[in-house]
Amino acid sequence: MILSCKNISKSFGINTILADVSFHISYGQRVALVGRNGTGKSTLFKIIAGEISKDSGNIITPKNTTIGYLSQKLDLNEENSLWVEMVNIFNELIELEQQIRFLEKEISKKSNSQDLPLLMEEYGHLQEKFEELNGYSYPSQIRGVLTGLGFSEADYSKSIANFSGGQKTRIALAKLLLIQPQILLLDEPTNFLDLDGTEWLETYLSSYPHTLFIISHDRYFLDALVDQVLELENHKITIYQGNYSQYVRYKKEDQKIAFHQYREQQKEIKRQEEIIAKYRSFNREKSIKKAESRQKALDKIVLLERPEQQKNLNLSIQPEINSGRDVLKVEDLSKSFGDHEIFNNISFQIYKGEHIGIIGPNGVGKSTLFNIILNRLSSDSGNVTIGRNVYPAYFDQLQALLDSDNTILEELWKEKPSATETEIRNLLGAFLFSGDDVYKEISTLSGGERSRVSLAKLMLSKANLLLMDEPTNHLDIDTKEVLEDALIQYKGTLLVISHDRYFLNKVVHKIFKMNRKGMEVFLGNYDYYLEKKKQEQLLREGQQIAPIINKTQLKQERRKEREYRQAFKNQQQRIVSLEHKIEELEKKIYKLEHIMCQPNFYDDGDRVQDITKDYNNSKEELKETMLLWEENMILLEEMGD
Repeated sequence: MILSCKNISKSFGINTILADVSFHISYGQRVALVGRNGTGKSTLFKIIAGEISKDSGNIITPKNTTIGYLSQKLDLNEENSLWVEMVNIFNELIELEQQIRFLEKEISKKSNSQDLPLLMEEYGHLQEKFEELNGYSYPSQIRGVLTGLGFSEADYSKSIANFSGGQKTRIALAKLLLIQPQILLLDEPTNFLDLDGTEWLETYLSSYPHTLFIISHDRYFLDALVDQVLELENHKITIYQGNYSQYVRYKKEDQKIAFHQYREQQKEIKRQEEIIAKYRSFNREKSIKKAESRQKALDKIVLLERPEQQKNLNLSIQPEINSGRDVLKVEDLSKSFGDHEIFNNISFQIYKGEHIGIIGPNGVGKSTLFNIILNRLSSDSGNVTIGRNVYPAYFDQLQALLDSDNTILEELWKEKPSATETEIRNLLGAFLFSGDDVYKEISTLSGGERSRVSLAKLMLSKANLLLMDEPTNHLDIDTKEVLEDALIQYKGTLLVISHDRYFLNKVVHKIFKMNRKGMEVFLGNYDYYLEKKKQEQLLREGQQIAPIINKTQLKQERRKEREYRQAFKNQQQRIVSLEHKIEELEKKIYKLEHIMCQPNFYDDGDRVQDITKDYNNSKEELKETMLLWEENMILLEEMGD
């Protein structure tokens, strides 16, 4: 064990954040901390790192355990250059190297001195220690980490003060990775990284020699790295073994079991109460004693808490108007700002119903491309053609299109002035804004709340072409999953910029890899893109020549890939539809059970017969639907393989 938290509690005023949180982590484990936004994940990290105090409880680590935490208070000397800031981490090694060089000079001076054996012994000891600490490799370690996190050699001489806020966060992350603390606390480490940086960090951490404790909304990242998930919910910790996808599966199973156990206990309590009432109604000494005996037994039952059924965002996006087949054509687009070229030679075509993801490094101009398509920015050269009956809508990662002075209600009403207040309120309720929440000003909202307002505005548009720039930023994992399900079923055309690989895998069927000199097209989701890149790498390393494919074969291959993508999409939609049906059947069964538990239920024989028949049929239908869902999930996994 390297970290043990026992009964940790923390409140801010009257708001309880953590209540008797307990868990332990073994040395070398890779653990994720998950939970909805606002549940206290970052608070727990700050307590472990010693940045804030706990109200009660104990944190236990072995003596001299080092803990590294990437916090908002960045430990950077802004006067240093980037290289000096990194080199200072290795001061102990540098001093050791200086001692070795000093001894080398002393040894050369005293080759015939009696002090030579002692000097040679000390030199050997220091040399051995220097090699054990990989003293010769620290410059290459620094270069490797800085390159992986997106810094060039031209950045090495820049002072820290001249970097942006996001770059400073990456510098602080680089320092942590080079220090290699025994417990590394990472709170959303991929937030300021592009896809290349995220993939590099994932690879680097996969061989990290110590313990990892990670907060992240990047589900792909968690799947690749962690072997245990701690869920923070209702101020408590629940432990799940495995990666993120396994946690999701186990949690759903646990929720079903817990809700079934709760309902069964409630049924038994109701039955016992009815028996007790009946015994008491006889008003005889013997029956009263039986009633009292049963009551005592009933009082001893440990009551199960009703499992919380969290209110989820209910999102369905569908176009009101069908577009033509040709949705968007971009030809030879280029853009520069002054002497700085952003991109050139960008060409592609998008057809009705396609779901396309745009990826590429930060600064390559992905958001600029969207602004040109939407005619908010002019290009230097090239053409953008919007197809017939195409109505675009834009989801901005910065929510810059929201009016900060408006209330939430006013912001949506502006989008559709003909709507009634009730219609707007009902829509906002689906996005978890209820009661007086609708009167909050946009300027006061969190990033996640602003994202939900932007999504609600999309619902009011008649758009059949969605342009979405990092739509999952600021969303918690539950809300991401609801958005993904809605987009999977979206019949319009989708063009989305995203670094969220899990999202890209589920939602898109084609990847555009953007660089400054053009656009590379991959006819599949993100995993397909990775596989193609891997094949290209193998071909380069093996210096093999790719087989020549004629035009007919190429057309056949593309047709097969389109058919596969459509079949994969249909299968995803089938599963989502089955999951909705399961949810509706479970609600119906619960309502019927509630009716059947009412005292006067059995007074009407015909009603009893009808409801009992409906109940049994619904249970059987649920069982069949669950089996069908399992079969379709297996089929989807096979299609993915």
